[in-house]
Amino acid sequence: MKTKLYMLEEISDFMMSFVIVTEQNNAIVIDGGRKEDMSLLKKYVDGRHISAWILTHAHNDHIDGFVAELEKNGCADFDIERVCYNFPDYDALISKTDVADYEYLCRELNEMLPAFNANKHKIADKLQVVNQGDVLQIDEVKIEFLYAYRDGLYDNLMNDASLVFKLSTPRKRVLFLGDLGPQGGDALYRESRDKLQADIVQMAHHGHMSVGMEVYAAAGAKVCLWCCRDWLYNEKEIPDWMHGWTEQVLSRNRMYGTAVTRKWMEILGAHTHYVTANGTQEIEL
Repeated sequence: MKTKLYMLEEISDFMMSFVIVTEQNNAIVIDGGRKEDMSLLKKYVDGRHISAWILTHAHNDHIDGFVAELEKNGCADFDIERVCYNFPDYDALISKTDVADYEYLCRELNEMLPAFNANKHKIADKLQVVNQGDVLQIDEVKIEFLYAYRDGLYDNLMNDASLVFKLSTPRKRVLFLGDLGPQGGDALYRESRDKLQADIVQMAHHGHMSVGMEVYAAAGAKVCLWCCRDWLYNEKEIPDWMHGWTEQVLSRNRMYGTAVTRKWMEILGAHTHYVTANGTQEIEL
C-alpha cells in the first residue's frame, strides 16, 4: 500500500481539507473546512488513528469544523495523537491599536481564535505549537515546517500566519502553502527558497491573492492542487469585486485573481491540475 492523499471537495462554499493515509494506515489531516464538511472528512478518515492534525491558520473555511468538533465533545469522534498549529497571540494583538486598520485586525482575530482558545483545554495534552524548522516523522511521511506565524505582518494577518510545510514520502514531495499571501510569500522565499522544491504544490489561498510567482518557480512543481469551486478556478485577472479594493484597503498589493496564478503555472511548465470543483481528488504519493 502506497501513501494516499485525498483533497476533499467542498460541502461548504469555500474551504480546504486534506487527508493523507500512510502505508501503515494512519492518517494525517490538514485543516478540514467548516462544520458542514465534517461528515465527508469522517468518511475519509474512516476511524483511522490521526497521527497529526495540522491547522494551517485560524480562518473559518479552514478550522471551523475542527472547532465545532472541539465544542461538541472535545473531538471525541476522532482518534487524535497530536494537533499542530501556530496561531497569533490574541491578547497581545487585540491591544495593538496603532496598526493601519485596527477594525480589520479585530475582525481577523475574532473570526476563530476566541472559540479555539475557549475550547483548547479539552485537548491540551495533544496540542503542539510548531515553528519554522520543526520536523515530524509519521511512518514513511516526513513533514518539514518551512514557515510559521511571525509578528509584524498585519495587512493580511491570518493568511500570512499560515503554516507552510513540505510533506515527503520516499517517492513524492508536496508543498503546502495554506493561505499565504504576498508578504508572507516574500518572507518564505527569502528564508527558505532552497527548501521549497516539490513535485506537487497546494496553490496558496485557493489560487488567488497569494504568494508571488517566484515561490512557485522555486518549488518547481509540475502538479497543482487547487481548492477551488468553478467560479474561483475560472476567476479573472482582476475580478469585478476586487476593483479598487487592493489599492485602498490596508495598502494591499500584488493580489490577483486566479487567472494570473494559472498563467504563472503554465509558464513554469505545470502539466497536471487537480481541482476540487471536480470532486474529491485522490493522489498516490
